Amino acid sequence: MPLNGKVQLIAYPNRIGADLADLAGFIERRLGGAIGGVHVLPPYPSNSDGGFSPLTHKEIDPIYGSWDDLERLADRYDLCLDLVLNHLADDSPEFQDFIAKGNASAYAGLFVDVDSLGEITQEDLERIHIRKEKEPFRQVHFADGSHGRVWCTFTERQVDLNYGRQEAFDYMADTIAFLGQRGIRLLRLDAFGYTTKKIGSTCFLVEPEVWQILRWFRQTAAEHGIELLPEVHDHPSYQVAIAREGMWGYGFALPPLLLYTLLDHNSRYLKSWLRACPRNLVTVLDTHDGICIPDVEGILPPEQLKALIDNVSERSADPILRRSAANPHSVGAIYQLACTFYDALARNDEAYLVARAIQLFAPGIPQVYYVGLLVGCNDDELAERTGEVRDINRRFYSVEEADAALDAPLAQRQLQLIRLRSTHPAFTGEFELHSSSDSSLSIGWRQGEHFCHLFVDLGFRTLTVTCSDEAGRQTSFRI
Repeated sequence: MPLNGKVQLIAYPNRIGADLADLAGFIERRLGGAIGGVHVLPPYPSNSDGGFSPLTHKEIDPIYGSWDDLERLADRYDLCLDLVLNHLADDSPEFQDFIAKGNASAYAGLFVDVDSLGEITQEDLERIHIRKEKEPFRQVHFADGSHGRVWCTFTERQVDLNYGRQEAFDYMADTIAFLGQRGIRLLRLDAFGYTTKKIGSTCFLVEPEVWQILRWFRQTAAEHGIELLPEVHDHPSYQVAIAREGMWGYGFALPPLLLYTLLDHNSRYLKSWLRACPRNLVTVLDTHDGICIPDVEGILPPEQLKALIDNVSERSADPILRRSAANPHSVGAIYQLACTFYDALARNDEAYLVARAIQLFAPGIPQVYYVGLLVGCNDDELAERTGEVRDINRRFYSVEEADAALDAPLAQRQLQLIRLRSTHPAFTGEFELHSSSDSSLSIGWRQGEHFCHLFVDLGFRTLTVTCSDEAGRQTSFRI
């Protein structure tokens, strides 16, 4: 059965209330039919990286609850979980067995033996795309006194799997089957682009190997009724290719495009993207990561992109940079802006509401991050306390705080739009882009006699919705 196409909420298992039971109760009590899906960020036992360093995908960390809590959500909503396919935690049973037994371990083939790859020169290191401030290798000391090196793209607590060996595919096939039995409908493939290890290349999105790996995941997941959302931040052509392969592309280009559109009062580049983007997209304004920049390169001209980055980073965001494995302290191109979307728009209520409306009317399935749902501001205190810059957009809310935030006027206006997107029959039809000036935007959806149209005046930051009612008659209103 395909995904229902309604709005999905993205949330941590413990940042609206204390656990999954609190989250499920909040969703059922406050959102009900306003959403049709829930993406729960990793609830697995983990030793670092906010859940993205799992010991296993088959257990729920007891601090969050149990599979019963997730199956409660899966009974009513399309449930999405992360499949962290690039790596396992170094505390995982498989890696600990490898440490204890070395190459005699049944799990030795799961992990990349860096020393078996041959000489890795300084020139090779300069090509490797990394995500930490050192080369992506870690020394391993085995129980018998010998040592070796494994690949760690992210932190040294996250040990990469070896997709040059069948063991990694067998491990993932077993994991996917288990998740399918729990009622998971959509798997977000975390950091899949780093699965391709080929010395002499960037070791990131190496073609054609990356597509061979993705096709295997697509076919394996389909056997269990699961659809895939591969996560990657790079040139937008990758999202087009992913969508062409029968998976859900990520509309990561939309957030920076909307920021430019609203800050410059110009819809030219947004309309160009709306015309060309795949229809099988999952769109976002904000996520647990920042506002990603590579995804809009080639859509926004360099001078406009630089002006946007300068505008946002000077007042409300910390830039996260790309780095080189040979020179990890180099200042590379900006990878992300760590910021809430509300702060990126200078906490302008009308601009924020317009941005959300455009996202909800854009092609694809909209996902709304919990901080965005609650119109949260930058949590500088949390980011300073943890030392993780991205925590600026990962606020903890008690249930009472979440209730109060959702009751605020702007959040209620946003919820009205979300409910419209999830319930109006026009959104089961086709997307339409209407002619308009560069200072406005006119888009909508149509299914038979039903239609729902959005007109935005970018200069005044106003939006008007015109849609059919249950009898097919036209009605117009402002949010």
